[in-house]
Amino acid sequence: MTPFALTTLNRFEHIANIGFAANTPTNLPTQGGQIVDTRWLWGLLITVEGRATMPASAGPSALSGDGIAQLIERLTVEGTHRVRQRQEKFYDLRGAEAKFISDLFSLNALPSLPTAWSFTGSATNDFRFHIVVPFVPLGIPPREQPSYLLDVPNYDTLKLTLQWGDAVSVFGAGTAPTLTAYGSASGSPQARVAGLWALAGASRFVNRVPGRVFRYFTEVSGSLMTTSATGQRLIDIPRGNYMRGIIAKTGTKQTVTSGNNAYAALSESIFTNLKINRGINRPVRFWPLQEQIRVENVLSRGYSRAGYGFIDFAKNGILAESFDAHPLTSGSSGQVDFFFEADVAGAANQAALFMWEEIQNLPLASTVRSR
Repeated sequence: MTPFALTTLNRFEHIANIGFAANTPTNLPTQGGQIVDTRWLWGLLITVEGRATMPASAGPSALSGDGIAQLIERLTVEGTHRVRQRQEKFYDLRGAEAKFISDLFSLNALPSLPTAWSFTGSATNDFRFHIVVPFVPLGIPPREQPSYLLDVPNYDTLKLTLQWGDAVSVFGAGTAPTLTAYGSASGSPQARVAGLWALAGASRFVNRVPGRVFRYFTEVSGSLMTTSATGQRLIDIPRGNYMRGIIAKTGTKQTVTSGNNAYAALSESIFTNLKINRGINRPVRFWPLQEQIRVENVLSRGYSRAGYGFIDFAKNGILAESFDAHPLTSGSSGQVDFFFEADVAGAANQAALFMWEEIQNLPLASTVRSR
């Protein structure tokens, strides 16, 4: 599908608010929770705001590893694509990793409040943070992004699901703060959801089906992370598509409410000699130190965060540089190994989370009209 001119690539337009319900999946209050429109989407902007009031005594003394972003346990976007005739969950991340992706896209940490948290007894902290949910690949030129917009009219039952966590996920040891509305001692936090819409006139979208980027994750824990080992095979990397990039996050898990997940602290001392192998003993990427991945992120994206590393196969914004994992699922010998390996410094409660940015569908022309 050839790129086409747009009037606007990502115009902000508020959709609706989603109220806080601790440890509960929630949807937009619009036509059964659906994202309903006749236009294509570049992405969503989710602004979460509220107030955290510390207990009078025995409260927390710090935020946990990913801080206030852990108030969102999970974000998913999914629907049934009419042309491909399949159900697609193409965005499925926890709030912490979604926040990191937002900052990486923006080349800097997005604005957030408060600038400094107070943990003294009965202190109030009005908080606000932003998560961008992009549907286009990371770092490609604006002229190529129309080929990867979300073709909303081609989906049935397209839904954003925001699964809330609770204050236990956000703060360390101690009695959890009380959560209320922003600037108020009553009410509840909320998420303001806006669309970043593409505009070009209906005729420009006819007979086009954009490519689709899938962002999802896998977590590794247990003996693989708690036992020291050299050259440990940690996880198989998905095969059969184009791998745009991989986020690797390491740290220690926090004790949370059942069903939730949070990191107490992040660390870059767990892994050394990190390798991506295409076949046994055939590394195609090799970093002696995890911090070196962050150095690459600074060079290519101008942003990094300790504990996170974005393994960027197309760091120059050229999607053709994405790792082609199609041939790894065929051949006379069956599947070819494609996996992540590292030396592990084992310790209790450690875990690693891998987020995949995978191009599963390339842009194509279609005889189906995008309404």
